Amino acid sequence: MKQGKRDQRMEETQAQVLRYESAQQAADRLGVAIRTIRKWAQEGRIPGAARRGRSWMIPADFVPAEQQEAQTKQVEPQTTNGDQTIRTAMPLMNSAYPVGKCREFIESIPDEDDRAIAWGEYYYFSGQAELAAKTMEPYQGSADPVLRYSANLVGFFANFTRGHTHLAMQTFERLQADLQKDLRTESTPQLHAIGMFTVTASSVLLHLPMAYDVDLQQYICHLPDGLKLWACYMLAHKAYLEKNYNGSLAIAELALSMNPQLYPVAAIYLHLVIVMNLMSLRRVNEAKQRIARAWALAQPDGLIEPFGEHHGLLQGMIERFFQKDYPEAYEKIIAITYTFSAGWRKIHRLISKQEVADNLTTTEFTIAMLYNRGWTAKEIAAYMLLSPRTITNTIQVIYQKLGISSKRELGQFMLA
Repeated sequence: MKQGKRDQRMEETQAQVLRYESAQQAADRLGVAIRTIRKWAQEGRIPGAARRGRSWMIPADFVPAEQQEAQTKQVEPQTTNGDQTIRTAMPLMNSAYPVGKCREFIESIPDEDDRAIAWGEYYYFSGQAELAAKTMEPYQGSADPVLRYSANLVGFFANFTRGHTHLAMQTFERLQADLQKDLRTESTPQLHAIGMFTVTASSVLLHLPMAYDVDLQQYICHLPDGLKLWACYMLAHKAYLEKNYNGSLAIAELALSMNPQLYPVAAIYLHLVIVMNLMSLRRVNEAKQRIARAWALAQPDGLIEPFGEHHGLLQGMIERFFQKDYPEAYEKIIAITYTFSAGWRKIHRLISKQEVADNLTTTEFTIAMLYNRGWTAKEIAAYMLLSPRTITNTIQVIYQKLGISSKRELGQFMLA
C-alpha cells in the first residue's frame, strides 16, 4: 500500500516536472528577454513559477495576459473617410497569437474572408504551397483591395514555390499594377502602405528589381504593428543584400524591441535575418542562439517555410542547428529549400537575366556561400564538422558544375 502511494506521488511529481520549462525556454517561446521572465517571476506575475537555486522553473503553459487577450482578439478594421473600411492585410502575420495556438487563433477569427486569408498564410508558412495557392486563388481578383493584396502576395510566393512560374509572374505584375492604380487615385495612406508593403515584399525578398521607385519607409508608419515588423524585416533584408551587415542587424534588433507584443510570424523572419548578419560577421555562436529563438517560435505551430526560404543565406546554420538534433525537421527544410530555390531561380533568371547557381546540392551551395565570403577551407571544415580535404574537393566539384576555374568567377553565381 505504501509502495503504491509512493509510486503515485512519484508519477505526480514527474508529471509536474514535465509541465515546467527553464526561464530561457520560456523566453524563447514567448519571444521576450530572459531578464523579463525573471522579473515577472520575482514579481509574482507567473502563477506557479518555482525557484530552483539561482534559476526559475516556469509553467510550460504560461502565457502573459496580453497574449491571452490576443488569442481571441480580432484586429479591428481601420475606418477611412465616409463609410469605407479597410481590412487588416495578412491577418495571421499581423496577429499576436500565443505560440502553439496558431490554428486555434485562425479558427477564432469571426470574418469568413479574413479567416480564409489567414489559413492561406498558415498553409504557406507551414510549407504547404499547394494548399496556400488554392486557398488564395478565389481572392486574387477580389473587389476588396486588401483581400486582393493579401491573396496575391501569398499566391505569388506559393505559385513560384510549386513551380508555376507563369502564374507567379502574372501575380507579380498584378500586384504592381494595383499599386500603380492606387497611387494615382485619392486612396488612403493605409491602402498605399499595404500596396507598398506587398510589392516591396515580392521584390526585395526575391532580389528582383522594382518596376519603379517605391519608398516603404515613407509609408511604414501607416501599417498595423505586425506588418510594421515584417516591413522592418524587409528593410533589414535589403540592407543585408547591400552588405551593410551592422546596419541590417540594427534594424532587426530595434524592430524586435520596439513592440511589447510578440507577433510570432514576423519575429521568426526578424530572427532569421539577424542570423544571416551574424554569420556574415562571423559571430557563429550568437547566430546559433538566434536560430534557436526563431525555432522556438516556429516549431510549436509547424511554421517551417521561413527556414527553407533562407537556407542559403543562413550559410550552413541549418545544417549546424537542425541536422543532428532535429533530423525530421531538417529533411522537411531541405525539401522546401529545393522547391523554393528552383522557383526562385526560374523567376530571377527570367526577370534579371542574371545567372545563379542552379545545379548545386544544398551542402555545395552552403560551402560556395562561405567560400565566396572569404572563409578558408579550414574554417569551413571546422564550422561544418567536415575534413579540410572534403571541403577542398567539394570546392573543385562546385567549380566543375558551374563551369568556372577561380574564386573570382564564383561571385557572379552567389547573390549574397
